[in-house]
Amino acid sequence: MEIDPYAPPQAALEDIVPAAATPGEVIPFEDKPRIPGFGQRVIETFRWIFSAQERAGAGFRNGEAMGAPLGFICLLGYLPAVIPGLLGALWPRQPFWMAWTHLPAPRRAEGILLMIPVLSVVFFAPVGLILGGLIGGLMNHAGLWLARGTKHGHGLVATLRSTLYTAAVLSWIILPFNLAKSIPGMAGQAFEVLALLVAILLPASYQGYMLSRTHRVETWRGVLGAWIPGLAVLFCMGACAGLAYWLAGDAFREMLRQIRPGLF
Repeated sequence: MEIDPYAPPQAALEDIVPAAATPGEVIPFEDKPRIPGFGQRVIETFRWIFSAQERAGAGFRNGEAMGAPLGFICLLGYLPAVIPGLLGALWPRQPFWMAWTHLPAPRRAEGILLMIPVLSVVFFAPVGLILGGLIGGLMNHAGLWLARGTKHGHGLVATLRSTLYTAAVLSWIILPFNLAKSIPGMAGQAFEVLALLVAILLPASYQGYMLSRTHRVETWRGVLGAWIPGLAVLFCMGACAGLAYWLAGDAFREMLRQIRPGLF
């Protein structure tokens, strides 16, 4: 084999699929012939997403069906979504920002006012999970496209499948932090801040990591693609807040002085 001395140097790319990921990989949750037991399929899917990411990425991009990932997020994401919601409706807690501004703690609703949020959480959680997963997948794909993470031609379906499966698995990681928010007093408020940080940092970062394995690109492209939508939203919110403060800064400061004397 002749070597061209004028050829540019070539570097090993991170997006080369290792031998562990074969072209015909199937996500365990969708592999009923090989894994007939429902519980075993769920456990294997969790294991792939946490410890066999290359195989999971291959399974995400090889599949075309959306029914399985939508069913997975409805089944596996239901309890992590409903339990904190019911705790918040039945035993309202004082958010840390209300404690900081000395606002009164919310009181527990009664009668029909209590039944409305309880029934909404119980019956509409699957709808929220599906809509949230699909919207999140669309935003992830847009961010991935901006980061040039779709250059191998794997389309929107691969991104949606990766987003839905990964979101359902991550919801169980975030659940303990959401439950700890219901602890009374300062401990619960501290866990509320911690849960907020975990809910912001963990899903976007790990979703991006899984997207990089699904689309066979460098890790930084996947992580950047998952962060771009959130950063864009934060930028817009910051711009709106800055504009509001510029237009009504004196009134805003006066309101804070009344809430927290001596702050300004």
